Amino acid sequence: MNKNTRDWEAMIKHLILFTAVLVLIIFNFNVILAFLGKVLAICNPFIFGAGLAFIFNIVANAIIKYGGKWLHFKESTGTRAIANILAIVFVFSIIFGFIFLLSPQLLSSLQSIVEQAPGAIDQFYKWLLETTETFPSIHEPLVNMRSSFTDLSNLSSMVPDVLSWIFSGGANSLFDSIYSALTTTISVVATSCIAVMFSFILLFNKKTFVRQLKALLKAYLPTPQYKKTMHVCHIIKKTFTSYIAGTSCECLILGSLVFLGCTIFNIPYAVLTGLIVAIGAFVPMFGALVSAILAALFISVEDPMSAVYFIIMFICIQQVEGNFIYPNVVGRSVGLPPMYVIVAVTLGGSLAGIIGMIVFIPVCSCIYQLIREDVWKRNRKKENQVQDV
Repeated sequence: MNKNTRDWEAMIKHLILFTAVLVLIIFNFNVILAFLGKVLAICNPFIFGAGLAFIFNIVANAIIKYGGKWLHFKESTGTRAIANILAIVFVFSIIFGFIFLLSPQLLSSLQSIVEQAPGAIDQFYKWLLETTETFPSIHEPLVNMRSSFTDLSNLSSMVPDVLSWIFSGGANSLFDSIYSALTTTISVVATSCIAVMFSFILLFNKKTFVRQLKALLKAYLPTPQYKKTMHVCHIIKKTFTSYIAGTSCECLILGSLVFLGCTIFNIPYAVLTGLIVAIGAFVPMFGALVSAILAALFISVEDPMSAVYFIIMFICIQQVEGNFIYPNVVGRSVGLPPMYVIVAVTLGGSLAGIIGMIVFIPVCSCIYQLIREDVWKRNRKKENQVQDV
């Protein structure tokens, strides 16, 4: 056979193989999806550990960078190990500080809200009764609703229902739920321990892991594909580092400003509102506003006017944050235009919920930068071809 015939035969074989694989995937899609889900569940501790090690590495790099400027030392094996240890201590200090210092204040705030909620609901109910007096179709169901809650005779009728629920096996579902919660808790604790240990190992053996990964890619990839892969990894590292560091600083500053504003203007639940806004600000675009509305609802339980003042204060703080703090702290580190940010948030929320909304911005930023570089190279190549003609 001549060369054209052999090439044609090879193309037909590849086409048949591709069609067979595609048909198998289509007819066994659910099985493949379940298998991938199991593989992902097995790899969850290592994925979480790698992410935790990445955060530790960001903090360690910052310690080495600013420590080298202030203390005039150079990076070495010893300084890197000390920076890694300090990064671990710093991250876990924040976690344990939140648990042991802020948790009591949060619990007291939540307890106060729970204690005052019945009175606030009762006042709201009375306001509804007064407002709907001119609308009998709405007012009468509200009056009946109140009588059904205050009628103590309903308690006696509830006892046989509860007993019948217990003897009919309804309590078994309760015990099953408790058992499921306990097993889930144990699984989460075990997964977290494995992830933390893996992050420590990965952090202190980063150079060895990177060297082995580069050697593996260089051995099995052609030189042009290897260079492209290294370039993509560099963009991913740079984008995620800038995004995590900038977003964390922005959330910390925004939460601190809200806490200080609530303290100065004597708005209740200052610690709780600052924490809610700081955590909500991790969700891009809408997170800070939604968390502020949630905090205003908590404040309104104690003092409705304070909730109004809080919203006004938050709008002022967000204007300052959006015009001065965000451009200087985060800036254009992600490099994604606002139009594509909306697309990334929407896609991430649809595919993976809140985690997807947070992660998809740096992911889409990496894709955007790679496409922009490829477009520039292609246009440059076409311009050179036109000039040569």
